[in-house]
Amino acid sequence: MKAFPLFVLIGIAVSYTADLQAQCRTFVKNNCSEAMEGYVPSENFSAAKFMPGDVAELDMTFSKGEDYRLLICSQSTLGDVEFKIYDTDKNLLFDNSEQEYTDSFDFRVPGTQELTVAVKVPEDSNQTLSPQGCVAIIVGKKVTP
Repeated sequence: MKAFPLFVLIGIAVSYTADLQAQCRTFVKNNCSEAMEGYVPSENFSAAKFMPGDVAELDMTFSKGEDYRLLICSQSTLGDVEFKIYDTDKNLLFDNSEQEYTDSFDFRVPGTQELTVAVKVPEDSNQTLSPQGCVAIIVGKKVTP
């Protein structure tokens, strides 16, 4: 049997990854815009396929004087997605598990700073097949009249 050339395997992997990203972007466009009402979402958002138990962190910069909404928009098959926000010293600023797993957080930073958003999809021990679904981190600035 002839082996696949490495470039063919790389091409398949890139194509598969691009397809997953497109699916998540479509999910976000169709399901997340209402939650950003009153805020102008950034055109750059982070979205990826997650499975139960997956964890991700994203460093983001927020500017002084702006009112923000951070939204974690996820497919319902994943359950209650947890997110936490930390400052650069790893001090916990927000934990949605203490707020009934709300999917958004409205805030203003006292000065321009970098914050870390940590997202965790809950483990799912009751299912034989682990569902996967999209999770998006979307930041919007408040619309000022």
